[in-house]
Amino acid sequence: MQLVLWKIACEDYQVLLRASKNSRRAFSYSGIVMCLNYLIALLGLYQFFEIIFINIFIALILGAFVTVVFMNIYKLCLTTLNKDEKSFSLSYILSLLGRLIFVGLIGLLAIKGLESFLVFTIFERLNLVDYEGKILLSLKDINNKIPWIWVSSILLLLVFISPFLVKFSIKPSSKYVLEKRAIEKKIILDDYKRFKEIYKNIFYRDYKLPIEYKENYLDPPFNNIPIVITKKLGNNEDFLNSLTTEEIS
Repeated sequence: MQLVLWKIACEDYQVLLRASKNSRRAFSYSGIVMCLNYLIALLGLYQFFEIIFINIFIALILGAFVTVVFMNIYKLCLTTLNKDEKSFSLSYILSLLGRLIFVGLIGLLAIKGLESFLVFTIFERLNLVDYEGKILLSLKDINNKIPWIWVSSILLLLVFISPFLVKFSIKPSSKYVLEKRAIEKKIILDDYKRFKEIYKNIFYRDYKLPIEYKENYLDPPFNNIPIVITKKLGNNEDFLNSLTTEEIS
């Protein structure tokens, strides 16, 4: 069950199996929240489309489709979130805020739709509104009838974005992060090694030339440390001696 939750939370289960218990529990919670987010988004978006088209079948199809689109964007924002352990640069902070604002808007849209769905269901059972009156039951009406509903909206929104908070809370020095980086580095190095072999084989196969890929950095393929070639230059005396030697010869 944990493996399924970790996959839903967009985390590498092979790394988490070797991580600490706290990390495993945190990402298991994220997986549960992601399942809840799918349900919230589906019911909320279904409600909006059902109000627009007044057709359960169309609303269900469109609600499911938009839910998949929104949640894939959500997962993309989550998987590309990397905590900067060195410094909180302006670009990093703006990127983080942009993700949270965008995901928050998606969550708020789904949550308000869910609230409308639940409130209408209750009102309908209490015979306080008929089917045609559903269109008139706007978010403004709901807020007027139930003023405290924004409290539940904020709480649900915090739950909706909590996987971001969980991932951000994992320390860069944790076993999970270090293990994940080591695996990612190994994958990159293996791919680079295969690239060099293919490069060499193509030249030898097609042109019979023993050409290898030239390295310009000490740490390929990351290319952070350039190879510095130092040339030893002589002084004026060495230059004059070289001229004298040439004249004699």
